Amino acid sequence: MRHPQRLSIPIHLERGLPEPLQDQLTAQLRRAIVRGQLAPRSRMPSTRTLSRVLGISRGVALAAFERLLAEGYITGRHGSGTYVCEQASAAPRAAASGETLLDLRLDRPSTQGFPLAAWRAAWRRAGLHRPPLGGLPATGLPALRAAIAAHLRHVRGLELDGHEVIVTPGIADALRLILRAQGGSDPVIALEDPAPPKLRAALSRLGTVLPLPADGSGARTDRIPAACDVVVGLPERGDPLGTRLPLERRHTLTRWARDSGGLVLEPAFDGLFAEAPEPLPALASLGDPWSTAMVGSFAEVLTPTLRLAFAVVPRRLAGEIEQFMPAGPSITSQLAVTDLLRSGCVAGRTAELSAQYAAKRALVRQALEAYPHTRLLGARTGAAATLLLPVSVPAASVAAALLARRVQVAELAAYHHPESQPGNGIVLSFGHLDGVSLRRALHALTRTLDEHRLARRTAA
Repeated sequence: MRHPQRLSIPIHLERGLPEPLQDQLTAQLRRAIVRGQLAPRSRMPSTRTLSRVLGISRGVALAAFERLLAEGYITGRHGSGTYVCEQASAAPRAAASGETLLDLRLDRPSTQGFPLAAWRAAWRRAGLHRPPLGGLPATGLPALRAAIAAHLRHVRGLELDGHEVIVTPGIADALRLILRAQGGSDPVIALEDPAPPKLRAALSRLGTVLPLPADGSGARTDRIPAACDVVVGLPERGDPLGTRLPLERRHTLTRWARDSGGLVLEPAFDGLFAEAPEPLPALASLGDPWSTAMVGSFAEVLTPTLRLAFAVVPRRLAGEIEQFMPAGPSITSQLAVTDLLRSGCVAGRTAELSAQYAAKRALVRQALEAYPHTRLLGARTGAAATLLLPVSVPAASVAAALLARRVQVAELAAYHHPESQPGNGIVLSFGHLDGVSLRRALHALTRTLDEHRLARRTAA
């Protein structure tokens, strides 16, 4: 008689509880990953093993895996299995009291209301297609490129005359292709400052990054460094300050590109979840199409683990880029994303997340706008906000006090170029938190601010 395979971690599922079995399994696997019981890069038990050992249906195990995939804890490798993501257990372990650490440094989308049915259906339909005998087009399936162009027209009002959409395995690949084609082996890149640390790190691996100072209206277009090849701006939502580039500065930026022969590069979806802003044209639709480009992915809407991104490049660069394209995403991934775009799933998920984030931003404003000696920025767009602190209250002190309360935040200084004068503040990313966790984090923050003797505004 064959004995059932043993699991390396204890899992106990109880039937008859209000919490469904897939939710119980998801929570216990997530906890094992965060605590390091399932180490980064280790192989997960298969869904067949889980279903057999735990006495559950394979559908329950699949649902748990899909949730962990959407949350960024695990990733699939074609033909090899499912593995724990390298960064999934980077957060410190929970305190001895058992209180979970809330990491507000994570830039992940909410998993609440994730469209699992549409997600499964798209991948199932994609798996029915016969692989092309001649291989995949280097720049991506034409149907996917057309679907991305249609989506950009819908969400950004962008008509891609003079541009080409190119599909890549990730944002880093899209950046590398554009920068190599524009600036050679060591391009000089002016990056809006402050900017997300991951973006600065990715660009620094590809060229020399110089700071482009930003103020309350976004990038200072009158201070573009001399002799740079590319300017990378964040016109719709300057992360982490939440600024929006005025029309006059947008024109100045595109004029610089036209007159200098440089290139302006912008994210495709950096203002995706704004509260009904007045429409401003994308940089790619303002200037000469020969001098503007975009990069984007669907990480903010679907899942960061989806290995598929895109670049919108001038046609003058498209031919050169095609010569050194990396191996693209699998045909199954490309077909599934095409399906999700065409069916309206991506647009619907965007609307759902916009509503979720608006409610969370209201909680953040309610808690933090009561402190007159601080300044809350970016709390009307996106899923993050920045709290500027007075010089008498160092951001490092606030961050350390919050960590003692099991809440982890980023310091604004981490978003600045090393040669820039850093701001004194903390950055809160809250899109991935549920309402209960967000309230707990805000309660810890207000207690910390009170302990630092920051007076609250009182009612008249």
